[in-house]
Amino acid sequence: MKVACHPHIVGIELEELMETIANDASKILIELTSIKNLDSDEIIFEHILRAAPGYCLHKALRRNNLDFREVWIRPRYKLPSYRDHDEEDVKEIEIVYQDFSQIPEGCELTVIKPDTEASGRTAEVSLKKLQEEVEKKNSRLRELIIYGFISEHALKIIEDKASKLGFKKIYFIALGNITSLCYNMYDMPLYGPDESYYSQYHEIRKLGGITDIEVLEEYLPEFIPGSDQPGDWSARQEKLYTGTEYESGRISNHLENSIRLIKRLWEISKDQEWFMEFHEEAIKKELEKLYQKLREYKP
Repeated sequence: MKVACHPHIVGIELEELMETIANDASKILIELTSIKNLDSDEIIFEHILRAAPGYCLHKALRRNNLDFREVWIRPRYKLPSYRDHDEEDVKEIEIVYQDFSQIPEGCELTVIKPDTEASGRTAEVSLKKLQEEVEKKNSRLRELIIYGFISEHALKIIEDKASKLGFKKIYFIALGNITSLCYNMYDMPLYGPDESYYSQYHEIRKLGGITDIEVLEEYLPEFIPGSDQPGDWSARQEKLYTGTEYESGRISNHLENSIRLIKRLWEISKDQEWFMEFHEEAIKKELEKLYQKLREYKP
């Protein structure tokens, strides 16, 4: 909830929270899936570069005594994709780095893949490439575990594509909620107005995700309606692994973009009948913290 509701949480603070979350999630995975009964050769951890290692699940699993093989892939939209994953405008993804050398010969494999799943496009590309490499080693896909912020749209896309690739069982471990997905195929709010749709058509389009009522009650005082819960996940991190080296994240960019989006959401929401005083209070508090954090990263 803290990560999803508060885009000012970045860098080391984000990493520490994600490690705590991943530690709890790893215990759930070990309890509810078959991975506790598998040899390390039967488990493949697919790292989606650059952002997905920021979910810290690989670290948490190893802390909980689960070993696995690792593969690496960096899919990238050919056109800039911040807040724009529209299928028509940004439909080409290229793979700029890959390392599948740890795939074993002749095994049935369970695949763990953390990432932010908005449109499901990078998952399609990454899983398809993995399937091709697995076939080269005469191995087979058995189970798939998806972990991270996940939209309802991406869940359906990934379930369909993964089944066709040969996965017999698919687990989705969504953080906080199964999110809605905005018109731009990028923003992942729990609920609220679709800012990208409003900018295009000047009409309010209200969205809602899926979660438990007790979770919703906790989010209500802090979540800004329409805001993107994961944000630009790579830009929230201090450093990012590319496959060959580490790069600095763009934290100041994320903070500036978050400020612009929240102000825009405030503008289009404030006169709506559902907009409450606690929503406005949450917006004011978050903007104050975003500006404070921005002064730290961009004096």
